[in-house]
Amino acid sequence: MTASPSYLAAILPTLVLGLSLRTNTECWAFQTTAFARIRTSAPPSAAVNAKNYNADRIHLPNALIRSSPCCASLHMSSNDDNDNEDVNPSSSTNSNVKFFELEDAFEDDGENVVGTKFFGGSTQKDELYVPEEEERALELQNVKSLKKTETEVEYRRFEDTNAFGDDMAKRVGEALQSAINQILYEDDDGVTSWKEDSSLQWETPFSKSNPSPLVELAESKSFYNKLDVAILSAQTVQSSNDSSVVEVRWDVGVVWPNPWESRVLLTGTSVLTVRDEGDTIVLLKQSDRLDRKDGKDIVGSLSSQLSPRFWDVYHIGMSPSSELDPRFDEAPPTTANKSLSKSNNNKGKKGLLSGYNLSYLPPRLVTEPSLVDTNGRAGRAAQALPNHGFTTAIKTMGPNKESFVPVTPVEIVISKDAESGGSMVKWTVPVPPEFASKAVLPLPIIAEDDDETEGDDPASMVIATPSTTRFTPPPARSNRPPPDAPQSLACEYSLRPTRLVATLPYAGNPQDEEVTALRRKLYQDVVENDGFVPKLDPETGRPVFFFWMNDAKACFTRKGGLGMAVYEWRAGWSESNEVGIELECCFDVW
Repeated sequence: MTASPSYLAAILPTLVLGLSLRTNTECWAFQTTAFARIRTSAPPSAAVNAKNYNADRIHLPNALIRSSPCCASLHMSSNDDNDNEDVNPSSSTNSNVKFFELEDAFEDDGENVVGTKFFGGSTQKDELYVPEEEERALELQNVKSLKKTETEVEYRRFEDTNAFGDDMAKRVGEALQSAINQILYEDDDGVTSWKEDSSLQWETPFSKSNPSPLVELAESKSFYNKLDVAILSAQTVQSSNDSSVVEVRWDVGVVWPNPWESRVLLTGTSVLTVRDEGDTIVLLKQSDRLDRKDGKDIVGSLSSQLSPRFWDVYHIGMSPSSELDPRFDEAPPTTANKSLSKSNNNKGKKGLLSGYNLSYLPPRLVTEPSLVDTNGRAGRAAQALPNHGFTTAIKTMGPNKESFVPVTPVEIVISKDAESGGSMVKWTVPVPPEFASKAVLPLPIIAEDDDETEGDDPASMVIATPSTTRFTPPPARSNRPPPDAPQSLACEYSLRPTRLVATLPYAGNPQDEEVTALRRKLYQDVVENDGFVPKLDPETGRPVFFFWMNDAKACFTRKGGLGMAVYEWRAGWSESNEVGIELECCFDVW
């Protein structure tokens, strides 16, 4: 049967999601991100806990909106079953407020490309962008830094004894990172200098045309769209009067020069033989190894990350491709396997018919905001990164817009808090090499009297439109009492150890009732049937379950750190999120 021209004309608007050509330096993008959600950072006193007013339209404070102007007053999708209870403001009450309705956004008037009123388009962005308000957002972000506080305001990586356990390891890691930063970012930290011996021996899985690692790094910089290297940890393996052997762990992040700009993350270790000459560390020998069963297989490490990922392409107009936290199906060889033989899990083996995924995760530098929540499942506190986890605001528009690195996934662990009777909620976000390459990382300043809702007057919530910004009461919701403020806000950086985890796919959110049944099934399959030993929480003595939000992107800048979170819409059939259990894994370094 042949389709008639009239039939094709009728279905064409449904089939075409929209293609727009960028007028700046960025490449083409499919505009399909109408249902994506963005949340940026703000001082706790100025930030609205949007999830407690989770209607179709998310109302944001003025500073937040200007910090990410492209998302103001859009129809949002929360993936919550309870959203049907929300009541939107009537048109008579808010007659001068114009929201971007779906039917308006997908109208094609012959001048606008279908879908460009959303994140990929520039029409509404230009109207919403006000330079004065953008600067005001940054002023509000720095208000608390002017206040006196006794809490730590920065994390000095090379003083962390969990990552750099001895003085030689610290000096080697700091000197090597400084030498790398001078090449990649033209930074001069003024620390111990790094020098390569004339008879240097270098073994590496990376292609090389020069015997010097630093010269090769400088030459590689011109090939990639972006190149970042971070030294995460170091430990002295052997020491003598003439030289020392130090093992360092590194992350290498690159943006590949292809049309969709694939973001590749390579993790591994290097065994360095160095000579200490006082103010200078001299490199005598270097042997590199990737984190995989075949530590020399650079092609295998790259090939799995270069092809375009479906959801990155689907939402390419909203954010760049994500940097994925690496997972490996098999344990690494040599030292790791020897340690594994001593583990309680040496008898565990995945069954042929088991439906879960078993993965080994290498050590990573992570940021971990946490709080105590007493509102239970209905409060949905774990569904989005908390305000006190952010350390900066990201400019996404204007002449001074900033580049940022999205990382995925965001991990959530919910455990019992005996003191409050509520739940301890902890988020774990991997830190990308671009930001981790800094010696000093900023910490959010959390005053003792801060909480997520203190100082937020619902009557002063802001609804922004392209033409007007005014104060209006929030929409009526229900007769529920207001939620309790979270307690014990905290945020820290740490070096996450090697992990062995088992996961099941899931399409929902971390506090859905269905998650409980998935945890029970996962425990039965992994522990009872296949014989693995679960890792236990030292506080509660219970197995450690977690939730991976693969539909969330945490966005970092090198200057300020975590500044924005992007929550993508994904179809339920994709089951892109995961419920997991952590298993005993006794080796710490690969």
